[in-house]
Amino acid sequence: MSLSISNLSKTYANGVHAIDQLNLDMGAGMFALLGPNGAGKSSLMRTIATLQLPDTGEISFNDIDVLSDPMKLRKVLGYLPQEFGVYPKESANNLLDYFAILKGVSSSKERRILIEKVLELTNLTDVRKKHVSGYSGGMKQRFGIAQMLLNDPKLIIVDEPTSGLDPAERTRFLNILREIGTENTVIFSTHIVDDVKEICNDMAIINGGQVLKHDTPTNCLDEIKGLIWLKQISRAELEESEATYNVLSSNYNTDHSINLRVHASEPSEGFEPTTPQLDDVYFIALQNVNNTHN
Repeated sequence: MSLSISNLSKTYANGVHAIDQLNLDMGAGMFALLGPNGAGKSSLMRTIATLQLPDTGEISFNDIDVLSDPMKLRKVLGYLPQEFGVYPKESANNLLDYFAILKGVSSSKERRILIEKVLELTNLTDVRKKHVSGYSGGMKQRFGIAQMLLNDPKLIIVDEPTSGLDPAERTRFLNILREIGTENTVIFSTHIVDDVKEICNDMAIINGGQVLKHDTPTNCLDEIKGLIWLKQISRAELEESEATYNVLSSNYNTDHSINLRVHASEPSEGFEPTTPQLDDVYFIALQNVNNTHN
């Protein structure tokens, strides 16, 4: 499986360059699209999902020319937007049956088999007769995956799915994504770095509608081994430290001291080497593009 994006651009009527000459290739498995809010992630996903047309560029998925034949892509597409729908007071079972009919599954027996399968996968079997409108946020997200899987999609797009979920629901949701990502191309958009390191085998960091970095999480971490340093400082030292060092992040401790993480080729006085994290990769990529623009 292969998704290829070439020279894609999209500028909205208000002048915002949401996607800017973007090039990206993705294979099978979980692909993380990581970036801050407003980076262009949702615009890119909506364009791939054929919900909007770009100004320029090409998109292909396997043998499908996505922009010229959107209906062909939609037959193998599963899309879960950040916000999806207001549900009537209907049970999950009834709504899934309705969605399956809309997706062209005419046989009631086939629909029952499909519904059993997606309810089991999303751990909603026990609440299948409850109204979806009364589900928790995490359950609604899992229901979103259930309806998305009814047409056995090969390309799955999931936009910011764990925002607002409690830790238990987040873990359940990520486990489901991990399972369905073994045989499909799954694009997983997020600004939560911890989600990426748990489930994704490939990733891209984007900002300003451009790809800042594209590599596997493992390779990204290997690149900065020996370049991340840690020092505990007082609150009074923070401003001077930020002016002196290439600070990636600063976190308060319970005693009100601060752990300062910096990116440098050589250690400075008082700094100790520390294990790189994907957060470091993310902040370095964003710093590099900011430095280029300054």
